Amino acid sequence: MIYDDKLDVLHQALGSHSFVARVQGGKLKTKNEIRIGSVFKKVPIEFLKMITVHELAHIKEKQHNKAFYQLCQHMESDYHQLEFDMRLYLTHLDITGKLY
Repeated sequence: MIYDDKLDVLHQALGSHSFVARVQGGKLKTKNEIRIGSVFKKVPIEFLKMITVHELAHIKEKQHNKAFYQLCQHMESDYHQLEFDMRLYLTHLDITGKLY
């Protein structure tokens, strides 16, 4: 997981995932990479778990559909409550001017 200052967590994405391929020593190395907004450096660990679960679910399910949310809930039983709480937290930071 990598923190990314360029993610607009309020209007775009909380995080992103990508499949990165690099050449190292003549061999092609591949890995999945998850980037999350830098604003999440100082949040409760539960919010980080929720974002991680969300991005991991996107590796299998690309769209925000029923199967996607079922997978999220399978990995984190409190997923929906954590997502709601995290959105409230972001709204609070935005209203108080502490988001960026």
